[in-house]
Amino acid sequence: MTGKEVICLIQKLESEGMTVEKNIEIIKYVETTEPKIETK
Repeated sequence: MTGKEVICLIQKLESEGMTVEKNIEIIKYVETTEPKIETK
């Protein structure tokens, strides 16, 4: 995620009533989790 995308995500989640701590937890998870590679 770019910095701008992170800020937009934080603003959207805050507007929905999510706490700053929860926002940070979600962003850390998204940025540190390996994407799953689908195999057919």
